[in-house]
Amino acid sequence: MAKTDTKQNGMLEAMKSANSMMAANPMFGPQAKHFWQAQDRILDEAQKFSKAWFKRRHQATQSALKASSVVATDGANDPSAAMKALADWQAHSMERLAEDAREGLDLMTRCAELVVSNEVEAIEETTEISQKATKTSKSEPV
Repeated sequence: MAKTDTKQNGMLEAMKSANSMMAANPMFGPQAKHFWQAQDRILDEAQKFSKAWFKRRHQATQSALKASSVVATDGANDPSAAMKALADWQAHSMERLAEDAREGLDLMTRCAELVVSNEVEAIEETTEISQKATKTSKSEPV
């Protein structure tokens, strides 16, 4: 039983050492800052995409309501009007789907750009901090 306690204590001490090393290391600051900045910007982009997507879904619902109304009221008397209403609805639905795909691809592209640019900035800041930390002072020996 004593071995287990020693093993657990050793693991706990190792974790504490790693935690204090990471918490005290100023080079982790830019990485964390840029990670969360990227997350915030990605959320903004996703929100914009979602807003436009829901707008198109509402348009699709209104378009379907209009088409079904024409089919229900005019379909028996004027089959060509019903067919035109359905064809228009289908064409607009395909346009909305194409817009969904285009905006989805744009979203992924913008998010990838955000992550890459933030990572580059974080690396530059980390390099600068590292260079300052390892820079030797210009002192004269005594």
